[in-house]
Amino acid sequence: MSAADPLTELAEAAGVATRWTDASGKPRGVSADTLRAVLRAMHLPADTPAQTYDSLSALSEPVTTPPALAVVTTGSRLRIPGVRRRRYRIQYENGTCAEGQTNRDDDHLSVPVPDSPGYHHLELDGYSCRLAVAPSRCPTPKQLLRQDPPRAWGITAQIYSLRHADPLRHPAAGGYGDFGALGELAGDAARLGADALAISPVHAMFSAEPGACSPYSPSSRLFLNVLYADPGAVFRADEVRTAMAAIDGDGRAAALERAALIDWQAAGTLRLALLRKLYDSFDRAALAPREAYARFRQAGGDALQNHAVFEVLHARHTTDWRKWPDALRDPRSSRTRGFGAAHEREVGFHIFAQWLARTSLERAQANARDAGMRLGLIADLAVGTDPRGSHAWSQQADIIEGLSIGAPPDLHNPTGQQWGLAAFSPYALRERGYGPFIEMLRAVLASTGGIRIDHILGLARLWVVPPGATPAAGAYLRYPLDDMLRLIALEAWRHQSLVVGENLGTVPAGFNDQLAQHGILGTSVLWFQTEPLSAVSSSHGHPAFLPPQSWPSDAIAMPDTHDLPTVRGWWEGRDLYWRERLYREPDGTHAERLCQARRTALWSSLRAAGLVRGNDPPSDPPITAVLSFVAATAAPLMLAPLEDLAAIAEQPNLPGTIAQHPNWRQRLPTMQYGLLHDPALRARIQAIKANRSAP
Repeated sequence: MSAADPLTELAEAAGVATRWTDASGKPRGVSADTLRAVLRAMHLPADTPAQTYDSLSALSEPVTTPPALAVVTTGSRLRIPGVRRRRYRIQYENGTCAEGQTNRDDDHLSVPVPDSPGYHHLELDGYSCRLAVAPSRCPTPKQLLRQDPPRAWGITAQIYSLRHADPLRHPAAGGYGDFGALGELAGDAARLGADALAISPVHAMFSAEPGACSPYSPSSRLFLNVLYADPGAVFRADEVRTAMAAIDGDGRAAALERAALIDWQAAGTLRLALLRKLYDSFDRAALAPREAYARFRQAGGDALQNHAVFEVLHARHTTDWRKWPDALRDPRSSRTRGFGAAHEREVGFHIFAQWLARTSLERAQANARDAGMRLGLIADLAVGTDPRGSHAWSQQADIIEGLSIGAPPDLHNPTGQQWGLAAFSPYALRERGYGPFIEMLRAVLASTGGIRIDHILGLARLWVVPPGATPAAGAYLRYPLDDMLRLIALEAWRHQSLVVGENLGTVPAGFNDQLAQHGILGTSVLWFQTEPLSAVSSSHGHPAFLPPQSWPSDAIAMPDTHDLPTVRGWWEGRDLYWRERLYREPDGTHAERLCQARRTALWSSLRAAGLVRGNDPPSDPPITAVLSFVAATAAPLMLAPLEDLAAIAEQPNLPGTIAQHPNWRQRLPTMQYGLLHDPALRARIQAIKANRSAP
């Protein structure tokens, strides 16, 4: 396609990139079929020349109305239409006002943006606009930690993998970790000196499908996974024990609790039965919790009501909502509202479960802060939602229907990735004043001290794959990055929260600089912190690892993530085993050579840092030395995965697999008095602390 091609012109005008650069730096083009499919999903048909020109004309129409929300930065100026100077009035969200006269700047008018961050309202003759006034950057680690330079450390945890220190004292324990176990871990970690506990996503899943367990494929990011609700946050232990005995006469809970892998269908069904049993007697509960529940329900409004109605409908129909009867596909239809009213008791149960989950999470954060954590929980924001889920049903105009989020082929996933997730429509975001995005940020920040934004590259562009296409046959769709970064800074300022972006992968030029300018920390992972492949090293073909002093100071530091091999797994070549099994490469002999080469490279770097002795790497993984290496970096926050502290070999999730690998099902080992009391684990934490305290 030439630069003058109408399809190319339409795609670029709509924010669909017609070319992209792969992980090896090679330029790639997007096929015409892919462009048409993406544009069709965005309601810009281009199947014929006439459609293409009509869609171009629609995009070219001048904007004559004020934006639903103008997103600006404190101290800047907002350009407004017109040439005649006028009086303006700004109504601040705190109820005060400011008035003045517009300024003439060259060929346009402007008003000064308030110095006070917040959501304000601008009025002048013939023009009215909501303002989102953001601070120049998110709260910094120095400000939040009250330390200069900040040298904090913390732990990452997959909540489901946790175990109660004493299951006998927690009668709800039954096959996986919950917010109660998280609260215990938070308190123990804080008392050891940890300032943060980064957790796996806790978004709402599908109550009717407990087996659908990937935390990155949620039903809604506005609500919580009720399977994590800890009854002990509201009910007395004897009340929970009595309810548990009524539903667990055969001792299933104890058997599930002993297992090394989670049976989500069985364990989730059991927890929901327990919550229902408690709900059945909730009418007779003390006045205070019933009043708290009523306040929660009222504050949740239509969004909470719709989510609860969806849960009931989904359980009844057991199919994708797009296959429900026509009237029930619309959450605002009279039939849907009538269904909710007719099933009020069941709707009330799902709201009760959400309230119990929120109360449990708030208690875990309170445990962390009360025990001395300066940040507390760092929540994880998934990049998208399941198109079959609550959000896609209740807010259909927010979502691009028919496109799946994914990733193009790269060195770690040679066939690319297709996650089956729905994305926000960039046009809908602007038209609705970014309401869905702001609402989502607030839901995640509500009970935590920070947020990790998964695949933050998606704020600039998302790889979208048309129906029936392979991941490689996708295209990048651009998003209003500047506005979204400013809104993140504003909400982080309002919640006084740390913001971390997972910026791994193929990063567009200048993107990391933009994150840094807005005070968003990046993510540095040991496996990727290497010298260029051309660098000379003694590692027999594997690039040398960057020394700790060369790591960036505007990113958190980690040895690995949930999608990457653990330290032990990497040292033992578990990831190479899986690549050979799934992709038939590398072969066994090559894998053994590669494993030895990378061990030698890492060992050399550990030795250069003074953390190990001897020339030859041992067969046992040097986990303590690796954690010390990462802790010695200049990162303001170092995070140690529990899987590494406990010397687990298998990673929590292996991208590209479903049944082949026990994704999201592994539990941590049982330790007397709790995991963090294990002597070997304590020694690793002490090594982290020693290297974090070093200048």
